[in-house]
Amino acid sequence: MKTLFMFLVLSMAALMLSPARVLAQSCTTQYGGTTTCVSTNLTINKQVKNPATGNFVENLGSSDPTFSVNGEAHFRLIIKNNSNQSFSTVTVKDIFPKELTFEAGPGTFDKGTNTLTFPLDNLNAGESRSVEILATVGANKINKDRSISCVINTAQASAQNQSDQDTAQLCIQTNVLGATTLPIAGFNDFALLLPFAGLGLIGTMFLIKRG
Repeated sequence: MKTLFMFLVLSMAALMLSPARVLAQSCTTQYGGTTTCVSTNLTINKQVKNPATGNFVENLGSSDPTFSVNGEAHFRLIIKNNSNQSFSTVTVKDIFPKELTFEAGPGTFDKGTNTLTFPLDNLNAGESRSVEILATVGANKINKDRSISCVINTAQASAQNQSDQDTAQLCIQTNVLGATTLPIAGFNDFALLLPFAGLGLIGTMFLIKRG
C-alpha cells in the first residue's frame, strides 16, 4: 500500500512539472453572438477603428458610434505565426460587404468580388504583422429604408495547411430625423448638435415674438 501511494504521488508530481504544450487558438466572434475557438498555428485578427475614440476594437454595434454615408472606415489586420517554423508566404484576403468601398491598402483589389488580396512574405516563427486598410461608405449601396444598417467585414489568412478568418462589424446611420444624408464625419456626432439646434430655434421664436 505504501509503495502504491508513493507511485501515485510521484506520478502526479511528474505531470505537474512536465511542460504543457500550448496551442494557439483562433476565436471568431460575431457581434452579439457566440465565440468559436479552434487550435491553429496561424491567426488573423480583424479590428475596426472606433471613430469617436480612435481606438481599434473588435466590433461596433448599433449602440456604439456609427458611420455616416461617404464617411471613412479604418480597419486593422493582425496576422500572427504561432508555430515554431516560418511561413514563406501568407495569403491574406479582406472581403468587403457591398456597403463599403476599398480606398487604400496593400495588394490588389477585385471589384467583382469586393475582395482585397495581398501576400505576406517570410512570416517568421512567433512573428506578428499589422496592416491597416481604408474604406469608404458607399452612398448608392446603403439601404435607406433603415435608420441604421450594420455590416460585417471578413478577413482570411492562409499558409501551407493552416488557415484562419475573423470578422469585424460596424454600423452605418442613414436616416436622422428624416434626412438621408449626414455630415461626412466618421460617426453620428450630428446627433450632438440637435439639442443646440433646438435652443437656437426657441431663441429665434422668442425674438420674433418680442418684435
